[in-house]
Amino acid sequence: MKRITKKDLALSLHSAGRSVVEIARALETHPSYIANVLAAAGKSPDYSDLYVSTTAQNGYARMMQGVLRFRDIETAAESVRRIDAMYEHFAYQNDRRGMHQAQLLALTGKNRAEGIGKYAEAQLFAEWLTMHLSVTRVDMASSEAQGAEEDGLFAPDYSMAV
Repeated sequence: MKRITKKDLALSLHSAGRSVVEIARALETHPSYIANVLAAAGKSPDYSDLYVSTTAQNGYARMMQGVLRFRDIETAAESVRRIDAMYEHFAYQNDRRGMHQAQLLALTGKNRAEGIGKYAEAQLFAEWLTMHLSVTRVDMASSEAQGAEEDGLFAPDYSMAV
């Protein structure tokens, strides 16, 4: 006879219409655990926090699943290399949303590693993220002017031209 597991109970309670928080309270566990169980079963958990898998959250999830690892420095460095490869792939395809998702994955890795006291591993994610979030003042000024010009908000003043 099959033993009824916590996962089985969570799925049963969800199909009965209970919310993630209600199920977690009833099973005396964390809502993120319940949300991950539901996502793994193909259900929409309608719950999100730092520890909920990205599997059910966006279309890039399958590609990014299993990338975050921070058992030790070497494992975290490999995760950062994989994130960087994805980021470069998205950049090559001009997929700005994909690039953003890679940045979010790095931020999530940093936060999760930091949250469990893996500060050296968190620093690897933070350094990659810092490199990929840098915007120079020149870039901002030229992109703002270009955007304003395209919007018709910038009209050069030729009245002083000779």
